[in-house]
Formats: sequence, structure tokens, C-alpha cells
Amino acid sequence: MYRQGAILKDPEDLEVLTLSRTSSPSDLLFGSLQFAAVLVWLGLYQFRTAEAAIIIAALGVGDGIAPMVGHWYGRHDYQMPLASQKTMEGSVVGVFLGTVVGCYLYMYLLGIPLLPLRIVLAYGGIAAVVEGTAPGNLDNLTVPIAIHFSLDKVQEWLPA
Repeated sequence: MYRQGAILKDPEDLEVLTLSRTSSPSDLLFGSLQFAAVLVWLGLYQFRTAEAAIIIAALGVGDGIAPMVGHWYGRHDYQMPLASQKTMEGSVVGVFLGTVVGCYLYMYLLGIPLLPLRIVLAYGGIAAVVEGTAPGNLDNLTVPIAIHFSLDKVQEWLPA
């Protein structure tokens, strides 16, 4: 599927034009491959856990709708060192609220006990900050890593 876009680096390839947000051949590998690797890890080691629901909500819902929200409604641009340009609307509405809503949706659908709101809000905040400061196109890796290593700390700092 990605042979012409990723290997031959043809920017006019139909797959590149259809599947990448920036019409860049390398965009197919950065986002899609990283997302697929995270999904494999979640499926093998975190299947039907709260951690998987939080991470998939942050990436699938939050990070997934952030570019659209930023494109349509973004008025306040910002750029952190080493990161690409983002909008406050995309980070706050897209990543933060998308993570919170998606987290509850996935936990409910999977039959996982729902976490208290303050804990889910903390994870939404972590996802938004990490996504906004992630270097280059590495947000699909940095967000799951940050959430994974903050799970115990958030539960410790905000006890149920």
C-alpha cells in the first residue's frame, strides 16, 4: 500500500494524496506506522485495560480530531521548540476534550470500571501538553510513553 509513497517518494501518488495530511510521502510512515506499533503493543500487553482505553482515546480521538479542530476553528497558533506549529483550539478542544470523552466512551464500551473525572482530566492534560510539545511527528509515540509512565503517579497524586 505504501510502496510508491514511502519507498519511491512520489508526492503525486494517489495514496500519498489521499492518506497523508501534508501530502508528504514520509507522512504516511510517521503517523501510520507509529500508530500501528502502539496498537500492536496495546493489543498484546494492555488488552482491555484502563491504560489501553486512555492511550487509544488520546491518540485515536484526541490527536485524531485535533488537526481538524485546529484547521477549522484555530485562531491562536503556538510553536514549542522542536515541535511543529499547533493551535490552542486543536490542543484544548481536540486533544484534551477528545481524550476525556474518548476515555469514558472506550471504558464504557469495554466494560472497564470508569475512572474518577479528576484522573481522566489529568490524563487529558498530559496528552494535550505532550502532543503540543512533541518534537516533529513523534506525537504518536511520545503521548503513549508519557501516559504509560505517568499512570502510577497520577493514581498516587489523585487517589480515588
